[in-house]
Amino acid sequence: MKKKIIGIVPTSNYMLTNDSFADHYRYCNNYIKKILENDAIPYLIPICDDEVIDDCLKSIDGVIFPGGNRIMEYSLKIMDYCYKNRIPVLGICLGMQTMALYSLSNENRENFLKAVEGHWPKDIFRENEQELAHESIVMDNTVLMDILKSENVLVNSVHHYAIDKLGDEFIINMKSLDGVIEGIEYKNDDRFMLGVQFHPEILPQYNNIFKYFIEYCEKRK
Repeated sequence: MKKKIIGIVPTSNYMLTNDSFADHYRYCNNYIKKILENDAIPYLIPICDDEVIDDCLKSIDGVIFPGGNRIMEYSLKIMDYCYKNRIPVLGICLGMQTMALYSLSNENRENFLKAVEGHWPKDIFRENEQELAHESIVMDNTVLMDILKSENVLVNSVHHYAIDKLGDEFIINMKSLDGVIEGIEYKNDDRFMLGVQFHPEILPQYNNIFKYFIEYCEKRK
């Protein structure tokens, strides 16, 4: 069977300084590693002048929207392409927030995030990156429950903001004990769009999220 090609959306440093040599697009090694571990091919989606190169999206079988610190307009364009073409999507941290923003109508997007306390408990370094921060509750009858097969899960936490709104086509699939939305997903079975607020790419025990996602890409016609 031909290996599936999984696109990774970059984060951007474009036009942040007056130095054109600093106009970088970045791809975290952890996402590339998880794709390779699950027998798929990572594809670093290229962006030029913060614009999507449409022809580069035609060969991908799934897309990972990674963590970061700014939702970019090109990320929303890629999300729209995936939605319209039924390309499976996995959103992580900022990627989940991008999915939530996309799910809302333009007039309802204002203040879709809220500040949260205690969800970035410490600075993350190599030696402590796998430490778990808090418990979350996974909702029944969701794709995430099918993947994790547990109502109570322990996750890491590296975010100062959380989503406070969600479009009608999506449902919440996980919340922390203090009520913060920790996961969302598309509610019908004609698309795969799954988002989690925590970072499974650095937790080996959550490899099944990537495995399930890539297996869905393989089954998709």
